Amino acid sequence: MKVFITGISRGIGKGLCEKYLSLGYEVYAIGSSNPFREVKFQKVDVSAFELLPKAIENLQMQNIDIAILNAGILGEIKDMKEWSIKELQNIMDINVWANKVIIDNIHTFTKKIVAISSGAAVNGNKGWGGYSISKAALNMLISLYAKEIDSKIDDVSNIEQDVMDNEYFESYEEEVSDNDFEGGFDDFEGLDDFDI
Repeated sequence: MKVFITGISRGIGKGLCEKYLSLGYEVYAIGSSNPFREVKFQKVDVSAFELLPKAIENLQMQNIDIAILNAGILGEIKDMKEWSIKELQNIMDINVWANKVIIDNIHTFTKKIVAISSGAAVNGNKGWGGYSISKAALNMLISLYAKEIDSKIDDVSNIEQDVMDNEYFESYEEEVSDNDFEGGFDDFEGLDDFDI
């Protein structure tokens, strides 16, 4: 089986990569860094849209069974009024528009495309500002593509917590406890494996 994953340096992406490598799958990836020797990898900033097509081409992928669009950022936990347009645009570029460029460049040779979303897309919890907006937009982007490219696209919004590393949670939990914001990662479930 052949798998393509964006963002494998930590969190969900790293957990998925470890899982698929342990199953003997051929794993391809793009992102900021690669902790795995066995992965065919291209280093690229996913918000540098003009570089994405070449990075994907350089991987020389064919007949990908599943692509998991995971790369994303949370941003700061703060009130909406404190977000600048520049900060919001940066989150949208990484969490939404990079995925559009990637889908446009992989859908012809990929059987199934999964985008990692979040309950934050619908919960609207205080402090989650840019992240919530970007994941809501990602959900709609995926919904539109699913109607356009032969239903190859799925959206996953709840991911099993044990695939994420502690560094991400510790950073988030410190910010939340310091700022009295709602939300959390207690509702992750359902990722025993993706249906390939």
